[in-house]
Amino acid sequence: MLQPEDDRRYLKLAYREESEKLADVIRHIEEKRLSLEGQMPAKAAHQEAANKIQEVLQANADSLYSALDQPYFGRLDYFRKDRADADAEPPDDEPNGARSPLQTIYLGIVHIPGKDVFSWTSPVGKLWYTQSYEDGYTAPRGYIPTRVDLKRYIRIRDSKLESLNDTFRRQLPAPSTAGQDVLKEAVSGVGRDDGHLQVIVETIEPDQYENIANVSDKALIVQGAAGSGKSEIGLHRIAYLLSPFNEISESERPTPSTTLFVGPSQAFIEYAADILPTLGVQEHVDQVRFSDWLIGCLSKRTTVRPKIWKNLLAEGEMTLYDEGAETFKGSLAMADAIGRHVAETAVAIRKRCLRLPLEIPGVDSVRVSKDLIRSTVNALLRSSARGQRLNRLRENFIDRVARSVQSTAPGRLQADRRERERRRTETRAAVASWCSRAWKHLDFKDEYAALLSNSERMARLAGTDVPAELAKSAARRGFDDADLGALAYLDHLLNDTIARRYRHVVVDEAQDISPIEFKLIAASSTNNWFTVLGDTAQRLTPYRGVRGWRDLERVFGRSEIEVQRARRSYRSTRQITEFNNRILRTFDKNIPAPIPFDREGHRVEYSRYRNITEMSEGVIEDIERVRSLEGLEDAVVAILVRDRANLNRFRKFCGERGIGDIDLVDQMRHSDSRTVLARISDVKGLEYDGVIVMGVNESFTDTLFNKKLLYLATTRAKHYLGIHWSGQQSPILKAVSDRGISRYRG
Repeated sequence: MLQPEDDRRYLKLAYREESEKLADVIRHIEEKRLSLEGQMPAKAAHQEAANKIQEVLQANADSLYSALDQPYFGRLDYFRKDRADADAEPPDDEPNGARSPLQTIYLGIVHIPGKDVFSWTSPVGKLWYTQSYEDGYTAPRGYIPTRVDLKRYIRIRDSKLESLNDTFRRQLPAPSTAGQDVLKEAVSGVGRDDGHLQVIVETIEPDQYENIANVSDKALIVQGAAGSGKSEIGLHRIAYLLSPFNEISESERPTPSTTLFVGPSQAFIEYAADILPTLGVQEHVDQVRFSDWLIGCLSKRTTVRPKIWKNLLAEGEMTLYDEGAETFKGSLAMADAIGRHVAETAVAIRKRCLRLPLEIPGVDSVRVSKDLIRSTVNALLRSSARGQRLNRLRENFIDRVARSVQSTAPGRLQADRRERERRRTETRAAVASWCSRAWKHLDFKDEYAALLSNSERMARLAGTDVPAELAKSAARRGFDDADLGALAYLDHLLNDTIARRYRHVVVDEAQDISPIEFKLIAASSTNNWFTVLGDTAQRLTPYRGVRGWRDLERVFGRSEIEVQRARRSYRSTRQITEFNNRILRTFDKNIPAPIPFDREGHRVEYSRYRNITEMSEGVIEDIERVRSLEGLEDAVVAILVRDRANLNRFRKFCGERGIGDIDLVDQMRHSDSRTVLARISDVKGLEYDGVIVMGVNESFTDTLFNKKLLYLATTRAKHYLGIHWSGQQSPILKAVSDRGISRYRG
């Protein structure tokens, strides 16, 4: 048994060894960068070739530059079992004696050739993330079984070695908690540097790595608890699948231009903007909030009002709208009805076209052949194409008939170019007018409204009963957000608005996206490769979204879906997570509660005031008081309110008091300020060192929506959570009261 002095001697030697290794790698990087820069600007016989060479040289130089700050984060020593028996010491003829590892490699974000520094996405990287030390990895030449002897976490910042921590070693066993200590340090960060989502390659847990490196399940769904790292999994999976160092074949690997990340808000997109470049993805990846993507799918401008959401937020439940009717609009039954409606419309169009007159008004001395009409319509509306792109097919039909008419028009050969062009324009206009008798351009908004208003036909097309209130919703002027998915789906069937271009689509905060909207996302994919991230406990809209992930089996295919659960919450302290779980249990006892990560913190604080003004003053005082707590000196603090009225009231208070250092966060804007103000619904996916939830009084009524809204607010907190109200306490708080710190002011 080795003594403590042996351990100290071991660590001293290890630090010297790693310092020398780091200096050597830094020197190598600088030399390679200078060499690459000396080859630029690139020259070649043709400019196009020179440009491509320049791109490669610049990309390599940029990659090396990004590695200077932290060339690697971990070291692995391991034996290959095909050369050393798992239960035996290595043979004496191994280099440097029996105790020397057969392989020593380092892992980082960037692959550095010649220095044994491998990308975390390479096959051998699996050894860093696996729980077993008797494992292996799959290389191009096949599976290689291994026995790990050392895992060493190496903290490097600004090209300097700050610390090292052996999370596993055989020679001198490391403390059993060493790995958790590294993770605890990583998730305990406080301050402005944590104002954006963080790269977690150093501390990816084994279950997270399995999801990130999963290349066999095409539709991977991660049901993740608040703070479980869902977003990080999605973004790291993008980087993994794009990496040239993994085992995915070139023909199947996505590219940046064929990858889409869908987020819940523009604020979240900005919050997560640094992840992919930091992970070495330098080329542009489409990142868009879902509502913008969906509206962008429409063929023409459509106004969609958020009246249902406003009613829900104002009342805490839907009082002016029927939940069943609004939910039906986003269902797969609605998608079925729309698809059958378009198919039946195509059949009717074909019949009407066959009855079109052979004379075209406005075109003299030309008759259209009945065979031409029949063959053209049959070709365009054959069974395989029926119900798809009807408006585009209509334009195709007009063009074919117009070309036939022009080819037989008298005097066409004698006319000059300008005259021929004039005749073509007039002929096409005449054919379009003639075609409209049987095949008019279909407006998706008119078609949708007409479909909603006919309950009997809707039920027949859907193949199921439909809510009685559905027809009444058609009588409302304009469209609401519950209509958007169905409108976009009908528009796509009529106008082919969504191009199949993506090899990998990541959808974050997916619980509020309805099944019909998922069908539209699926339509953008070339290979049905999806990563879907969400938490049904955080689903705010009862009239949109998915109740369970199996709702998507018909979208992605039953055999394609793989649902994984991520229950451990790394974001919040144990005290905050346990408090959040009590809120969760008030509205859903079936969802497995998040498991707190072993990190202690401050107890939840409650503050009651006599009136709103005193509450606002108390919140301002508490912001600095929070930063006086141990470990929270540089904390980023968010003040969260229920609705816009509360937000505007507090902003007015701050303006009157000359308080100008509190920045606003909303759906369209993230902020790096130390103190921010936002509505609860606008911070979905975001997190803050400290959270003050303001105005949790009797207006926060005991409804399912309000419980979920409060749950969303409290799960944003990492280290500190305070709840403030004036007047009567919310009945939700009474139901979840714990031994938190209570302060009554006035």
